[in-house]
Amino acid sequence: MSRKYFVILGLFLAAGFLFLNVNVTNAYTYTWTGGGDRISWTDPANWGNTGVSNYPGASTTDDVTIGEQTAGATGGGNVVVRATTTLAGSLGSLTIGTGGSDGGPMLILANGVTLRASTTVRLVGTSTLKLGDSTYGSGTLQLSNATTNAVPFQFGTTTTAFTAATGTVTFTGTGGNIVVATTTYYNLTFTPTSTAAISSYRFNMGGSTCSTTTGCTATTTVSNALTLNEYAQANFSTVAVVLSGSGTVFSKANGTFVANGALVKYTNASAATDVASGTYDNLVISGASITKTLLGNATATSTVAIESGTLALTTYTFEVSGSAYTNSDTVTRTTGKIVKASSSQFDDGSGTAKSSFAGDSRDTVSVQVTDTSLNFDAATAETQSVTITATSGLIDGETVTLTETTVSSGIFRGGVQFQLSGSDVSGKLDYQGPGTLSYAYTDSQDSSDTGSGTGSFTGTAPGGGGGGGGAVAATPAVPATPATPATPTETPATPAIPATPATPAAPSLDNVQTKIASVVAKVAALTKNSPAADIAAVQAEIVAILNDIKAIQAAQPAPAGVALGFNFVRPLALGLSHGDVRKLQEALKTDSLVYPEGRVTGYFGSLTLKAVQKFQEKYSIASSGEPGYGNVGPKTREKLNELYGK
Repeated sequence: MSRKYFVILGLFLAAGFLFLNVNVTNAYTYTWTGGGDRISWTDPANWGNTGVSNYPGASTTDDVTIGEQTAGATGGGNVVVRATTTLAGSLGSLTIGTGGSDGGPMLILANGVTLRASTTVRLVGTSTLKLGDSTYGSGTLQLSNATTNAVPFQFGTTTTAFTAATGTVTFTGTGGNIVVATTTYYNLTFTPTSTAAISSYRFNMGGSTCSTTTGCTATTTVSNALTLNEYAQANFSTVAVVLSGSGTVFSKANGTFVANGALVKYTNASAATDVASGTYDNLVISGASITKTLLGNATATSTVAIESGTLALTTYTFEVSGSAYTNSDTVTRTTGKIVKASSSQFDDGSGTAKSSFAGDSRDTVSVQVTDTSLNFDAATAETQSVTITATSGLIDGETVTLTETTVSSGIFRGGVQFQLSGSDVSGKLDYQGPGTLSYAYTDSQDSSDTGSGTGSFTGTAPGGGGGGGGAVAATPAVPATPATPATPTETPATPAIPATPATPAAPSLDNVQTKIASVVAKVAALTKNSPAADIAAVQAEIVAILNDIKAIQAAQPAPAGVALGFNFVRPLALGLSHGDVRKLQEALKTDSLVYPEGRVTGYFGSLTLKAVQKFQEKYSIASSGEPGYGNVGPKTREKLNELYGK
């Protein structure tokens, strides 16, 4: 019984050993020999392993080497994967080429095939890897190395060739800092198989992916779509990333990217393209007249260059405050905006800062705003606006248009000229005497971007010269209140009605003032019981006083001008539209030597200015070069009132 037991046990152990031996020997290192049909991956005879009726990747994880072509052999080392389904197994590593001199092998992945490698795919010598061609269609290369700092895809020499065709390279490894070779891809996808943590993929062109720094290009180009799926993070690591596809060329709704000093370029020149949201370091938009549309809020920290085409912000915010921003074509927006801090200053109209101005010299007060992000159309000089305020004897604020100095400079300038005036004249910075200046600016598309500044100016004070500023009329002296007479102790007798006096000589002003004082006393003495005769007597005295006043007025000498009944009380100056200007014109036109044109419009224009100047010269009020020349100030008004008032 014991012996039988051991026999059976021995058979089981032998079978087990045989089973284990079969499983161990099923993982092979395959080397291409081309001993079969010399072209098909799935022909076992092409791999030269006698007695093994299989091909690499059929069911196990195998290491594969495709060496150099055999000289003179038709087809040689060319391998075309014709399978229309993915290989059941996978590869550990794949090496294409051996560095020999007989010619490099070529591997083409055909339509529908996914070739998986768990460690490294390496091209050496003059070998070529194609992810499809026009005959067989495209395939997918899947790289699943999950080791930290792994290099799943390598170019051993500068003579190797990788053709993306319309195929896809997918990184599925879940390690950290997995290296991505810099080359040209059609579709480049990152899909980590683990969601336990973020898997990071670093773009690199150094010795880890190439034998020398020239073994790869310094630019990674994705000609169709770069896709970051969930839990994937791409680190562009200072290389240039060119996205030349159209539509959603960069999809990262579930993944993230780190620019890390890289230059990212959207370059499609034939169809509309989306620009992914996120933080870029250096960003370039190019591609003829094609529109690139922002998919969300974005930031650029170093440089932004819109070389050609249109960047459409739509409703999103593009933050470029820390960037050197240049637009050589077009930016459009609806409610979106570009955020970049502007700089502004009072200047002399040519870009030199200035804070002190002269009103009497009719200086132009200019403001300059610099903000390259406001250059939305590089073919058109655009405008902004600013409010400039002068505070002196009056306060005048003027809205001034700032115009771009060239079609694409992003520098905006504009100004307004001083004018001495008694009231607000649109389009002029009105003043009366010296004062202060200020400006307030708000970015037309970003209300959070504002600017302000202050300055000062000199100018003629009110009352100076013939024109002067707005004078305040003198307060007339208040006559002394006459003493109140004592109230009589008894009711006075009713006075007799006086006889009509003879026509007296012209009364004097002093005599009239005495009579006024007397009648005021008599009015104060009247009561409700005063006789009618007393009241009538007082009324008669008042009538007599009024007649005396008329007589005094009639005795005054007539003025040299025509009495028009005007009384000028406010300053008048060039640019005013006012009823007093009409009165001024009517007065001046009475003297054909002063105002031969005689136009009465109510507007103080150039003809009225010349007439006022002639009037001032005629009456020695002011002359050319003197303060107030051409303005209707206190001295000029005094003469006008003398000639044309009542």
